[in-house]
Order: sequence, then structure tokens, then C-alpha cells
Amino acid sequence: MVESLFTERRFNLMTSRIQACCRFTFILLVMFAGPTFSANSGTLSIGTISSEPVGDIKTFTPFANYLAEELIDDGVDGIKVVIAPDINQMVAMLKQKEIDLFIDSSITASIVNKLSGSEFMLRRWKKGRAKYRSVVFVAENSDIQQINDLQGKIIAFEEPFSTSGYVLPALAILQSQNVLHQLDRLSSAPIADEIGFVMAYDSETQIVWLERDLVAAAAMSEDDYLEYAQSAMIPMRVLHTTSYVPYHVVVHRAGLDPILIKRIKQVLKTAHDDRKGADVLKHFERTTKFDEIPDDLLQEIKRFDPYLGDVPIGGEIGQ
Repeated sequence: MVESLFTERRFNLMTSRIQACCRFTFILLVMFAGPTFSANSGTLSIGTISSEPVGDIKTFTPFANYLAEELIDDGVDGIKVVIAPDINQMVAMLKQKEIDLFIDSSITASIVNKLSGSEFMLRRWKKGRAKYRSVVFVAENSDIQQINDLQGKIIAFEEPFSTSGYVLPALAILQSQNVLHQLDRLSSAPIADEIGFVMAYDSETQIVWLERDLVAAAAMSEDDYLEYAQSAMIPMRVLHTTSYVPYHVVVHRAGLDPILIKRIKQVLKTAHDDRKGADVLKHFERTTKFDEIPDDLLQEIKRFDPYLGDVPIGGEIGQ
């Protein structure tokens, strides 16, 4: 009972902190001041979604500087880095042409594209990874054999802004024609013919809850699962594996000059072949290269389109 109450209080405290953080809106602009890019000249804007703007400004600035130098003969007189706190703010800025290029996870970008009219541009090999997928898993001795068996039970996702630990597996569950609903607390009773879910806010807590039979299943990236399952106190079993999607992508806003888009793609796709460019990419979260998004992965992303509006998202999303 004490352990249960402690877990529930921790869960409520973390939820309150996240909600408090989401009340604040911030947009940080750095580097070059200037107007939005026009056909003649101007400043490009590149951005992402994050709750840690200072760190991301530091990460994006060298990359933005390199891109600006390469585009100086194309009418670009500077690049501005913009950090948005959530999807809604990013969508608004893309619609208002305050951001020209957006870099984030492919699922996040897919949601942003649907809401803002922006379009996929290139794949980014962040940390050397071209693609990834998520898994839904249960205790090895569980009677649950398929996603439908989770009806009337609880699954623990990682956090509201995790693509691999929440959005991707949630979309896969919706694809299986099941209904998800969020519970106020870990002790809440789920609806009989739906799948209830709670946020654990870290992978270790997901494992602990599953070990203690507080939830029926959990979900996280496949790589994280393979790591945590090795040290879990009880054997785990994968119930469902999602399709692969690109790890990270670049998208451009609607209405951006097609000639400029072509030139930016050329610069990014060849950056890894240039000594300076390769060094910049290495320090840009160990980016290996940028390339075209393979058709098969692009189709997998598009299969989630009908369900994108059915996943409740309260904060920023990332890997």
C-alpha cells in the first residue's frame, strides 16, 4: 500500500510539473536579424520544438551558420534559429512564414505538415540513425497475446512529448482499431472496451510499474527496450512492433521558393562530402548526413495520417 501511494503521488507530482511547464510560451531568436526570406534577399528561419531552448540554440547555431555561408550567393543574408515550445506554436509560425525550415522527428513533422501545409524535404541521419521503431511489451508470463487483449487494461507510455515512447506506439494501437483514453492517475479504472494509458515520465518507471503489475503493458523505442529488458527483475515479451519510420527529417513551409528549396537540398545532401560540412554535421548531434526519404518509409508515415488527430498531445514532441 505504501509503495502504491508513493508511486501515485510521484505520478501526480510529475504531471503537475509538466502542466506547469506547458503554461509558458517562449520563442528564442538568435543569429541574424532581418526580414523573412523573399525572392530577392532576406533571412531564412530554421527551427525545432523543445523545452530546452538554450541547449538547442547552442546545438543549432553552428549548423545554421554553415548553411547560411553556403547560401550567401543564393540571396540568403542570414539564418535565424527559432525554438518553439510546442506543436501549436510551430504550426502558427510556419503558417505565418516566420519559420522556413523545421527539423524534428518524422512523426512530429507529419503532424505539423498536416496542420500547417508544410512538406517533407529530406531525411536527417541524427546520431547516425536512419530509421527507428517502437515496441509494446508485457511481462513474459502475461495472458495478453495481442493488442486487443489490452482492452480494459492500462498501458504505460513514456511522456507526452516522446515520439518513440508515446506517439508512435499510440498511433499503432489506434491503427489496430482500438480506442485509447488517458487516465487521471495510476489507480484509475480504465473503460472496459478501451485501452487506458498513463504517463510514466521515464523509462525506468515504466519497467518498475510493469514489474509490480501496476500496468498491463508499456511502450518505448525498440533500442531502449532491448537495453532495459536485460536488467528488468522479471522477463519481458514484445507484444507488438511498430513499422519503421525515419528517425529525423527536414520539412519546408508552404510557399517557400522552389528554386531555394532545390538549392538547400543540394547543400544538405552534399554537406557530409565536404570537410567543413562533415565536421559541422558531426557536432550537430552526430548527424551523419541528409538524404532523400525512401519511398517505403514515407508510405509508412502516411499510413498514420488518418489517426494523427486522435492522439492527445499536450506538450512538445521529440525523439
